[in-house]
Amino acid sequence: MSVDQERLQQGFEQFIAAARELEQSYHELKRRTAAVDLELQATNRALQASLREREAIFAALPIGLVAVRDGEVSCCNREGERILAAAAAAGVDLARRLPGECTFGDMLVRLRRVELPDGELVVLEDRSRVQELEREVHRLDRLAGLSELALGIAHEIKNPLNGVMGFAALLERGTEPDTMRRHAGKVVQGVRQVDTIVRSLLGFARPDRGQARSASVAEVVGEAAVAAGVPAARLQLRGELDVAVDADALVRVLANLFRNAVEAAPGATLQIDATTGNGRLELVVQDDGPGVAVDLGQRAFEPFVSTKERGTGLGLPLSARVLSFLGGDLELLNPGQPGARFRVRLPLRPVDRSAALAEATS
Repeated sequence: MSVDQERLQQGFEQFIAAARELEQSYHELKRRTAAVDLELQATNRALQASLREREAIFAALPIGLVAVRDGEVSCCNREGERILAAAAAAGVDLARRLPGECTFGDMLVRLRRVELPDGELVVLEDRSRVQELEREVHRLDRLAGLSELALGIAHEIKNPLNGVMGFAALLERGTEPDTMRRHAGKVVQGVRQVDTIVRSLLGFARPDRGQARSASVAEVVGEAAVAAGVPAARLQLRGELDVAVDADALVRVLANLFRNAVEAAPGATLQIDATTGNGRLELVVQDDGPGVAVDLGQRAFEPFVSTKERGTGLGLPLSARVLSFLGGDLELLNPGQPGARFRVRLPLRPVDRSAALAEATS
C-alpha cells in the first residue's frame, strides 16, 4: 500500500472516530436536554402552583388590593372589586383618591398607596364592620357602667330607707311622746340622707348650666371653708390669691376637699397654694391627715367608693365632673402618703357654661 493510501486510510479512520465521538456527544446532549426540560417543566408546574396559591390567598384576603398603572386599574382581588364597585355606585373613584379614610354610603374605607416598579398598589380596608363593632362595644360599656351605677344607687338608698322603714314602724306602734319624737328624728335623718344622695346624683349628672360668678381665689377659699365648717385659723393660703375664677364651681369643689380633710382628721390644718400659667389656675390643697390609701387612691374618683360610714362616695366624682365640665381637672398627687395632696386646675376666665355644655355635647 502506497503512502497516500495509508494516509487516506488513517484520515478515514480518524473521521469515523470523530463522527462516533460527535454522535456520543449528541446523544449525551439530548439526554441532558431532556433532563433539563423535565426540570424546567417541574419548576414551571411549581411556579404555576405557587402563583395559583398566591392568587387564591390574595383573592381571599379581607383587604382590597388594587394594582394601578397609568392611573387605571390593571387588576384587583375580590374584596377590591367589591369596594371599588360600591365606591363607583356612590360616584367615588378610589383608584385616584389620596391616602386616608373615605366615607361613602354606609361604608368607611381606609386607603393606603404603595409604590410598585411599574405603578402603585392601592390597599383598601373596609372598616364599616369595625366601626359598628366599636360602637357596639361602646354601647355595652355604657350599659355596664349604668348597671354598676344603678346597683350603687340601689345599695346607697336602700340602707337609709331600711332605717326609715324600721323607725316608721316603731313610730306607728309607739305611745310615749319622747320615744316617738326620737323615732321621728331618725326617720327625718334617714330621709335627709336619701335626699343628699339624690341631690349628689343630680349634680353628678347635670352640673349647673347658668352663667359663672366671678370671685378671687381668696374669697372662694373663704366661702368653701365656711361651707365645710373649717375655721379660718386652720387655713394657710399662699400664692396668687387675687386671681378671678369661676366662684360657684370652685367653692363646690374646695368645700368637698375641705370637708373630706376634716372628716379624715378632725382639727386638720389645710394648706392651699395658688399658681397661674398658660391661662390656667392651679390650686394644690394639702392637709396634715393620714392621707389616702394606695388601693383607694386608684378608685377615689369612681362613684360610690368611700371609706366613711355614712359617705355616699359621690363627692370626688362630682368635683371631677364639675371641673371637667369647665375644662379643668382634679388629681390626687400622693396616694399612699400622709397628708393628702389634691391638685385642682381650671381656666382662669369664667366661662359661659351653656356654651361649654353645647360644645361638650356636640
